[in-house]
Amino acid sequence: MLPFHYEHHVRVRYAETDQMGVCWHGNYLLYLEEARGEALRATGCGSYADMERSGVMTPIVALNLRYHRPAHYDEDLAVHVYIEEPVRASIRFRYDVRNHAGEQILEGTTDLAFISAITHLPCRPPLAMRQFFK
Repeated sequence: MLPFHYEHHVRVRYAETDQMGVCWHGNYLLYLEEARGEALRATGCGSYADMERSGVMTPIVALNLRYHRPAHYDEDLAVHVYIEEPVRASIRFRYDVRNHAGEQILEGTTDLAFISAITHLPCRPPLAMRQFFK
């Protein structure tokens, strides 16, 4: 079912900010990972743990982020996750992170490859994922 869209919310925690209350840039990677995992779970394709149990691992092979404005302590961020291309040897997630006012905080993409947990060579994505994202 393409294009696919999922919205996930995260709140910037105090420990994730500097003395000015600004979210540290590296924390966005954690927000994207959380949203990506929940998006996959929402498709019914299962979690990363389910894929690993089936012998498929998904390392990140490319990451591209563009920061537009800082997020601040206690802000509720909407992390929009998009999958727009069919799943093949890899899957691309596109992100749009916005604050409660709708202002864009960050945009970016991550590409995850599918590899065998045994051989560490490229493999096919799980069947449920190939069927959902065709």
